[in-house]
Amino acid sequence: MKSSIIIFFVFLSIGTIAQVTFESNGIPVDSLNTYYGQNYLTLDPVSRRIAFTQDRSGLSDSFIEEQNIDGQEIILFTDWLDTPGMVSPIGFSDQWIYFNKVTLELGVYKGEVYRTESANMKPQRVDVPFLKNKSSVQSGCISKDGKYMILSMESNNTYGVEDLYVVKRKADGSWDSPKNLGYSLNTEFQEVTPFLAEDNRTLFFATNGRGGEGSFDIFYSVRQDNSWRNWSAPINLGDRVNTTGAETSFGYLDGDQWAYYVSSQDSDGYGDIMRVKFQEEIEEDTTQLEEVFISQDEDMPEMPSSILLKVVDSKSGEVLPAEMIVGDVKRMEVNGLFKIDSLTGEEAELKSLGYLPSVITLDEQLMIGENIIELASVAKGSVITLDHVLFHRGTSSMIEGSEKELNLVVEVMNDNPKIKILLKGHTDNTGDPVKNIQLSEARVKSVKEYIINQGISPYRVSGKGFGGNQPIASNESEETRKLNRRVEFEVVED
Repeated sequence: MKSSIIIFFVFLSIGTIAQVTFESNGIPVDSLNTYYGQNYLTLDPVSRRIAFTQDRSGLSDSFIEEQNIDGQEIILFTDWLDTPGMVSPIGFSDQWIYFNKVTLELGVYKGEVYRTESANMKPQRVDVPFLKNKSSVQSGCISKDGKYMILSMESNNTYGVEDLYVVKRKADGSWDSPKNLGYSLNTEFQEVTPFLAEDNRTLFFATNGRGGEGSFDIFYSVRQDNSWRNWSAPINLGDRVNTTGAETSFGYLDGDQWAYYVSSQDSDGYGDIMRVKFQEEIEEDTTQLEEVFISQDEDMPEMPSSILLKVVDSKSGEVLPAEMIVGDVKRMEVNGLFKIDSLTGEEAELKSLGYLPSVITLDEQLMIGENIIELASVAKGSVITLDHVLFHRGTSSMIEGSEKELNLVVEVMNDNPKIKILLKGHTDNTGDPVKNIQLSEARVKSVKEYIINQGISPYRVSGKGFGGNQPIASNESEETRKLNRRVEFEVVED
């Protein structure tokens, strides 16, 4: 191989300090609140306008209005409650206001991003490659400098339901594809209504996956590097903001002493706009880009230029003969290695006889070089956790999308007709132990019924709820407690 020069870009950062303190409890902004529900609040850092969604009943062709209330300029997005889908503002950049729009088409939700200059102009769709949202809701924000959008949506590679994604603006003004912000922020539950501070590092968001005062609490976290996947441990904003209700849509304007958010606590509708006095100390983004030139000589290995999927046993790491299915196209590789020629955004199923299949998305989350795909064996005695089979808090009602992983269980049982499984339901140890066992048994029953309804014989599926009696992690913190809330299946006969 000929000698060449490789340029590495190294990011150097001093680090960002973020401290947020509140001087009082939140109070309602009476001039903005109505008996309709107010949601998805965002602020204009230039003209200091405010935009939010208002939930109403009825049908109308108009969904964006401009109003002036007590001297405050308002951009109002009307979300008709009896119409499938929703709209929500993302934020302001240059002369544009960006917003989300979710529609229901042939039984499938479709999330998109639009922008418009005013309520009187026809919106333009913003091209975000590989944007795919399976949820009926979509929220987001845009950075003050217009370089980043943070979107909350349920895509193919979420950790649970709605996750947070970053979308970066390219030098030519177009947008890159969404990248998941990683497990440091995202949980198996919902992360919604992000707000990125002026440092482009400090991120506020609401979640129901980290415990707290109520259903949704507002947290903040600081980005640790330029991967957008390494974040500090999220910090709860505390009881001056968060209540036993649901708090979302936190945001503020530079130099203002007030922060705004939405709360369902004691609201007239589904949510009221609140404000709270606060102080923040956030350093500027001091990240610098340094070019490092390294000479590549004849002895250096050639850098990989292809995307490869390598299918292995999750325990031994042994390469497996495998099949990849994309749409109607099937490929078989005895060495378990698949070369990906193009990132189409389609789903690919990887399977090997005697293993639980895995589904991934062929998008830019995949790295150049080898991407390891681990498959779990379904040999007798194997215990497999169903990470994406999730339930609404305190109920046996499965969250939409859980059936995706259960369908893989059904598939592996059809492919291996002698397999019998024992479903195991687990909770953490908080609350009444008896009720925890009852809840875990109810959840197992829901899962069992789903599998049987897909044509699997009931004689092949049994189940038991264990409550909090079999933890796999500490119950001392919410971060580890959530690992104990799980559904597993054990192969009892193969």
